[in-house]
Amino acid sequence: MIAPRGPTYITFDNVSQMTPSQAKNLLQTPHAPSHVVKFNTKQLLDDLRVPDGKWNSNGILEPITEAFPKWGSGGGTQAITDKVIQINIENITELKGE
Repeated sequence: MIAPRGPTYITFDNVSQMTPSQAKNLLQTPHAPSHVVKFNTKQLLDDLRVPDGKWNSNGILEPITEAFPKWGSGGGTQAITDKVIQINIENITELKGE
């Protein structure tokens, strides 16, 4: 289970074969991710939405990452939810390389 993080950001891009820095670049995150988890998005259908840019704060929808070029080139898909996400621990993958 992934607890809500007010909100939780997800991507529809397959980053499981990327290095941590490639995923960071695509998703424009301040820190490189170490793991990725695949899960069924149907459980989020009633709460999945597109965030606003600048961490959901600027009032401009940002379905594709672009608001933080200092953290990477962007271009990754993003959505948010406030729901608990049910996962299977076997679907957690460590990102490798660098």
